[in-house]
Order: sequence, then C-alpha cells, then structure tokens
Amino acid sequence: MEKNIMVLAFIVFMLISIFIYTDMFGIFYDKEIHPLITELQNKFNKPTKHIKKQIIWTYLEEPDFLDKDINIQLLHKNKNFPILFNFCLQIMNNKVNKKYNTFHVVTPENIKEYLPNFPIEMDAESKYPFKFRVDLVGSMLLSKYGGLFLSPASLVMKSLDEIMYKLKFNYDLITFGGSERVINSCNNKYNPGNYVIAAKKGNPTINLYKEKMLSNLKKDNFINSSTGEDIFANVLTELRPNKHFHFDCTHTGNVDIQNHMIKVKQYYGYEPIEFKDKDNIIFISLPYDIILENIEYQWFNNLSEDQFFKSNIQLTKLVLDESRKIKK
Repeated sequence: MEKNIMVLAFIVFMLISIFIYTDMFGIFYDKEIHPLITELQNKFNKPTKHIKKQIIWTYLEEPDFLDKDINIQLLHKNKNFPILFNFCLQIMNNKVNKKYNTFHVVTPENIKEYLPNFPIEMDAESKYPFKFRVDLVGSMLLSKYGGLFLSPASLVMKSLDEIMYKLKFNYDLITFGGSERVINSCNNKYNPGNYVIAAKKGNPTINLYKEKMLSNLKKDNFINSSTGEDIFANVLTELRPNKHFHFDCTHTGNVDIQNHMIKVKQYYGYEPIEFKDKDNIIFISLPYDIILENIEYQWFNNLSEDQFFKSNIQLTKLVLDESRKIKK
C-alpha cells in the first residue's frame, strides 16, 4: 500500500513539474519559434533556447566605369552600383531570417570596422582584381566571425535557413557548386566555386585559405580573378576537412537539364534557360567578375531601373520574378 502511494505521489509530482515547466517556457520564450528550432523541440521534447544570431555577409564597392548620373537606392543609402547588384542585395536582405541571423553589407567605407588590419585598399583603383579582393574579404570575415559569405551578385531564390541550420548544428564548413574551369566539378566537394562559402568562426580550412591569400599578397605573386578559387580548392584537397557539407550545382543554378554548365552569355540571352531541378535552387551564383570586367556586358551595368526591366533578357526575368515575391 505504502509503495503504491509513493508511486502515485511521484506521478502527481511529475505531472505538476511538466505543467510548470511548459507554462514557464510559454512565458519566457517567444512562441513564434523558428521551424528548425521547433524540429529540435519535437525531437527532444523540450524547448530550445533562442540561438545566438549567425552572420550573413556580402561585400560591394562602386566600380569606376559606372555612369555617375545613375544613382540608385542601396538598402536606404544612395550609391552608384550596377542595378543588378542593387536588386540582388535587396533580395538577399529579404531572404535573411532576421530573427536568427544578421545581414551585413561590407563596403570600402566600413571594412575597417570589421577588419581593422585589412592589408590593402579596397576601391576600384586597386591593382588587384575585384574578384580576388572580394575573396580576400570573405576569407578574413569568415575566419574572424564565421557565417555565410555571399558574393554581391548572388540571386537568392529560397530561404537560407537550411544552410544556416546545417552550419549551426551539423557542419563546420559548407561549400557550393562547382568551378566553371574544372570539368565535372559540380559534385566534387574539393573543387567548388568560391563565390559563396559558409563556415564556423576559426574554421581551420578557412584559416589556411586566408593565410594563403595573404601570403600571395606578401610575395606579390601574380594574382588574377581565379587566384582565390584555385587557393581554396588546393586547401580543400590538402586538408580534406571533416564535417564538410557540399551543395552541388543543382542548388546553385549552375547546370541545365542536360548537365551542362550554364554560361554567362545564356543569362544575357533571350532563350529560356532550362535549369536542372529549378525548385531545388537556393541561389544562383552569378559570376560578377565576368559581368563587371567583360566589355561585352558593360551596356547592362549602366542601365537604369526602367531600362533594366525593359531589357527582357533571361537574367532580368529571373531578378523580376524574385523582386515580385518581395512585394507580395
């Protein structure tokens, strides 16, 4: 009898404890829980504390060839940038889950706030190619702070939550897509593109990537737009890091239904692009270095907003589709 009473008392105690526990968390925790956090709660059957915000980065500077009469709005700041970059930034900003991430646009004006010892001047008159400078910024930001670094011409088409969740809970390094200069690199995690990279703060692969980028500067080695990508691939091949996840080209919009790499000229054409697994695309990594440096595309970089949408090329249609989603 006494034993039964003790068991009953224990059950009552547990029920009261559960009631108090869940009621308290209903008070102290925001009920609008991130879906990925909800998944964890369901898995472990207990609330999960609000996670520390992760950082999503991009870098942008004003090219020297732009028509200075074209003045567009960049996240509430007037700047002269190609209209494509402006829309990409606004779409990025919209796709960032601000409750769990922060979005930082690094520019020549504020770079010292993030990287006080940044070794070179960041402007259009630099002797170093824009792509190399962006790669250097990305490597140093990820090494020091961690997060997700997006190139300035990343057209984000889906929520970035899946990437940020994997980075927070499952992996230390995340790479994307493949190199246009390497055959069959889409599924090769050791030959990714480096337009977009995600990593935890102080990740050894990113640290070595950064050091080798800086070493090239100190030695004054020949540097071109592909230097950063080559260094990154070499570091990945050398270290073969654990806890490394790779999103193949179907997630970065780099391949068509015939598994051919999509070329820049196709984005500037009128023929519809048949992406492989379009619903699977998280973002399209547009090769901004080619867009900015190739004389064939200079006309596009100087378009006004009205001219941009009237151009009717495939790139414009993709941007317009995503811009419409923002306004809904």
